[in-house]
Amino acid sequence: MSLAVRNALASTARPCRLRRPFKRCLIAATRNLSTPAPPHELSPLPESAPLNFDPALLSAFASTFPPDPHLLKLSITPQPGGKGPKPEQQHELSDQEWEIRTGRAIYVLQQTLPSFFSTGLVSSVDTSPAISRPSVALTSPDDDDTSIYSPNIRLVYRPPTPFPPPFPRTLHVEGLSLYLASSAILRHTLNALYTDLYVELQRVRVHGPRSSSTSGLSADRPDPDDPVDGPRQQGKTRSIREKSLFIGLTVRGINRVSKAESSWAVNQTYTFSPVTGLIHLHNIDSIHPAPHQAFFDALQAALSKIGLGGSQGEGAGGVARTSVPESVSRVQLGHVASRS
Repeated sequence: MSLAVRNALASTARPCRLRRPFKRCLIAATRNLSTPAPPHELSPLPESAPLNFDPALLSAFASTFPPDPHLLKLSITPQPGGKGPKPEQQHELSDQEWEIRTGRAIYVLQQTLPSFFSTGLVSSVDTSPAISRPSVALTSPDDDDTSIYSPNIRLVYRPPTPFPPPFPRTLHVEGLSLYLASSAILRHTLNALYTDLYVELQRVRVHGPRSSSTSGLSADRPDPDDPVDGPRQQGKTRSIREKSLFIGLTVRGINRVSKAESSWAVNQTYTFSPVTGLIHLHNIDSIHPAPHQAFFDALQAALSKIGLGGSQGEGAGGVARTSVPESVSRVQLGHVASRS
C-alpha cells in the first residue's frame, strides 16, 4: 500500500497505534470507515505538514470506500489538457437557461461590435468579475460553456454580384475556429487599407417564432447542435425556441491612399440554435456599397499567408468553404491572432 494512504489512515487510527501493530490498526480503520467516529478519537493533521496525494491513487481509494462526513474531503483536479464531455450533451437545456444564453449573446454583440476593429471579435463572457474578454487570443474553441457561438457555426454571404476569382459565388465558413480566424483576417485586412475604423449600430431587432425564414437556414437542414438521437426533441423545441437577432450597422474609415472617408452599410442576422441557445448561423444579408477590388486583393493575400489561398478558377469554392481538421485550424487561428 502506498505511503500516502498509510499516513492518511494512520492519522484516523492514532489511539490504537500504541497498542497493536500498524497492520491490525489499518484493517480496523478500513472496516470502520463507514461508521462515524466519536469526535474525541479524531486527531487533526498538523498544519505545517500538508500531504500531497497521488490523484490516481485517490481515485482508486474513493471508489473502494464510501465517503464519510467525518473524514477529510479530498478533491481531484483534472489534469491540464483533459477534455470532458460538453455540458449540452449531458442534460437537456432548460427553457430558462436557453433564454439566458440567447440574452447573453445579444448583450455581448451589442456591447462589443462597436469596438471590433480595436479589440477584435469577442465570442465569450467571463463569469468572474470581468465582463468580457477577447476570444481570439484567450479562448479555446472548446469553451462552449461561455462562448456565445456554437462550435458548428456557419457564416453565409451571397453578394448581389459574384465575387472575383478565386472566390466562390457564395461565401461559406463552417466551424468556430475558422469563424474566429475569418474575423481576424477581416479586421487585419481592413486595418491595412483604412485608418480610424469604427462601427456604429443603427438597428437592433430580436425576432421570435416566425413563419418565414429570414436566416437562410433551410428547413430541411438539420441543426448541427442536435444530438444524434434527438429528432423528436428537435421538433418539440423548434416550436417555442426560435429566436434570431438582426443587426444593421455602419462601418466607417479613412482610406490610407486617397485620405477619403469610406462607409459601408451592413445588415446581418444571427440565428440561435433551439437546442443549445448558441449562435449557429451568421448570415450577412447585404453590404452596401459592395467591397472594392482592393479589399479582395488584400483578403486573398491574407488567406494565402495562412495556407487558405489558391489560384482556382472562377466559381471555385475551395478558398471560402474550408473543411480543414480542427487541429490545423487552431494553428492557423493562433498565427492570425499574433499578427492582428
